[in-house]
Amino acid sequence: MMNRFIAFEGADGCGKSTQMERLARVMESRGERVIQVREPGSTELGEKIRTLLLDAALPMTAEGEALLFLASRCQLLTEVIEPALASGAWVFADRFYLSTIVYQGMAGELGEERVVELCDLILGKRRPCLHLVMDVPTDLLLERLKLRAREGDRFESRQGMIERTAQAFRSVQGLPGDVIHRIEADGSEEKVASLVEEVLNSLERS
Repeated sequence: MMNRFIAFEGADGCGKSTQMERLARVMESRGERVIQVREPGSTELGEKIRTLLLDAALPMTAEGEALLFLASRCQLLTEVIEPALASGAWVFADRFYLSTIVYQGMAGELGEERVVELCDLILGKRRPCLHLVMDVPTDLLLERLKLRAREGDRFESRQGMIERTAQAFRSVQGLPGDVIHRIEADGSEEKVASLVEEVLNSLERS
């Protein structure tokens, strides 16, 4: 039986947050309890770390950046995720360590191998049973992000970051043993939701 912990991933603008919330409503309509969290965040420490990480004016090394994400993640696992799973609830995370591998590793300065090593060392087996990656063509991502442009975001403000992260999410393998499903997410919200439900239903049957 799967451990009921699912991470929703993808480049900014891919629709992962919307699909996570939709699936949570579906599961709750079936009588399931669902805890939704975001990374970094969803704890007092995590929210403070989130503020630091999104402040583009604050100097930060690439490794320091990755370690702050991991610190937030460890707090979230201990304080929220593991107790929820132990109680029988589902946990849906808006990003988890796959994003660190992509943003700080493959599309960033540390490289994939170094970030995979850090994630494996610090998190061990405390992982989602499934990573759902929303895959959207890069030109559509750029169009969506123009509509919600933000100033001062450390990650989106980096030259070429959207293009690099979109490509990285199409090939990232995560940690050994990870289960990653990529969803073609450029269709209607309803169509994408049906694809997400199909993946979950197939996992529940396995």
